[in-house]
Amino acid sequence: MWTAPWSRGLHPGLRHDVRLRRTRLEMEARERCGCLPVRFYEMSNMQIIDRGVIFDASSVEGPLRVCSFTSLLRLSSGTLLASFRRGSAKDSADGNIIVCESTDEGANWSVISEGFETTFEGLSGEIRSTELAELDDGRLLAVEGWVDRSGGSGVLRDAETDSMPSMHILQDYSSDGGRTWGERRVLKRDAVLSGPVMRLPGRGWLATSEFSHPGTPDRERFHGAYAHFSADGETFEAMVDVVDEDPDIFFYDQRQKVCPRTGRPVALYWTYDNRAESDIEMHVAWGDAETLTWQTPRSMGLVGQIAMPIPLQDGRLLAFYVHRHEPGSLRLIGSADEGLTWDVENELVVYSSSGPGEQGISDETTYDEFWDAMGTWSFGHPTAAVLGDGSLLLAYYAGADESCLSVHWARVEV
Repeated sequence: MWTAPWSRGLHPGLRHDVRLRRTRLEMEARERCGCLPVRFYEMSNMQIIDRGVIFDASSVEGPLRVCSFTSLLRLSSGTLLASFRRGSAKDSADGNIIVCESTDEGANWSVISEGFETTFEGLSGEIRSTELAELDDGRLLAVEGWVDRSGGSGVLRDAETDSMPSMHILQDYSSDGGRTWGERRVLKRDAVLSGPVMRLPGRGWLATSEFSHPGTPDRERFHGAYAHFSADGETFEAMVDVVDEDPDIFFYDQRQKVCPRTGRPVALYWTYDNRAESDIEMHVAWGDAETLTWQTPRSMGLVGQIAMPIPLQDGRLLAFYVHRHEPGSLRLIGSADEGLTWDVENELVVYSSSGPGEQGISDETTYDEFWDAMGTWSFGHPTAAVLGDGSLLLAYYAGADESCLSVHWARVEV
């Protein structure tokens, strides 16, 4: 069956404190042997200097008050674009994408587009997620996750049959800064969009996807993570594997960014142990932009879910990630050695949930209960953009409960 990015829960039967202590011990060992870069102390300088709202769902009249699946793009002009899904629920057939614009480094935002065409090949559907990219000719590319909703409203997954509707990745283009869209194409059928579209310097663009392959008599069930390259932002080549086929460990929700210093892509994964039926620590892997190959993912030593990598010009690697277990929060953490170790002592809490503990994170939670829990989660989908002065603009969805979720921003000095 298919397992989409928004469909997994967290089994917190992990000894988080033990793992953090282990990470600290690794750091101390590296410091003793002289392996720790001198920039390590700079992680302690991270601080939030401002925050606000990109889209205030509480001010909306009517049912479309639930936002999620946030994304950010900073254009060459300095203009910022934020895209996110809005619907009457986190899992509803009326979902579509809103695009907002900021011309003052994220301080103020305005809506410039209120939705893409949701009908595809004669079938009614939902645009569930979108990632934007700027092309060489100034046009914008939108890579969209489309879901077949021709069967009507209802939950995305049928618990009785354990099935999901068709999902495809589509392309649309804009010549007016994201206000109108058209020229639709199909990027990949039977696939789930899983992260930002990356510009590979001197080469082109890279989109990423994932797909859960059901078991067959000849092959065990596995989860694939893929990349799709395009030299012109229009025609995408055949997908390549980002991770090896592995029936034991599933690398979900790949989020990739290109390092501005080296040009190498780096991926972070929400990771699942299929044999133990539980989440394990997040994983990291660096890639090669020329050969489109990636290292075997290695553990970050940190418990979390979706994580956005933020590689910086000075060589540091930051991760903005979901800390779903108690205390529920969104956190920013840094590494000075390409993700081998992480500075847990100076981890920055960007958002703290004020509501009750999130559902679906106990060891006893069943698969069906996880699906129900997904629709109740009140924060998530962290994303980021590096601003002109080197500070970060972080974005995410959050709210008091799942009935009203807004899109928030925080500016962080690093």
